[in-house]
Amino acid sequence: MKQQLLDSLRSSVLELDEAHGLLSKLERLELIKKAVMELTNSHIAEIKSYTAPPVEVHKVLMALLIVLGEEPDVVRDWFEIQVILVRTGKMSLKRRVQEYNPGGLSMGTARRVANIIQDIRKDDLHSISKAAKVFYLWTSAVVEDRLSMDVIQ
Repeated sequence: MKQQLLDSLRSSVLELDEAHGLLSKLERLELIKKAVMELTNSHIAEIKSYTAPPVEVHKVLMALLIVLGEEPDVVRDWFEIQVILVRTGKMSLKRRVQEYNPGGLSMGTARRVANIIQDIRKDDLHSISKAAKVFYLWTSAVVEDRLSMDVIQ
């Protein structure tokens, strides 16, 4: 009886720890999403204005758009990314991030995106583009969360 009670208590503590971890991830993602929503049109216009963006910026936008459901072959082309950046309404970048459901991200897509952004350092992005850094933080958080779910399962 005593052992069953201890086992039940341990199980409850583990479940509580897991719930706390999930809550922390959700809070982090919500904070980053808020930062995306606070980006101004001029921040996005700055990215769009590149005729030949820094490699890091191109990779971040490719990764972001792949997570949002764009085809990888399409977003390899910077011109196509620029076209996507000017979309408005329901297809605007900020709205798509705001309404994004991370449960729809497949493990294969998460791995592909992780490979695209693996060599990017957020500190380097800060000196290049504030918007690219914010998009990087959001994309990497979504991908890390998805990849961590695979480890848990």
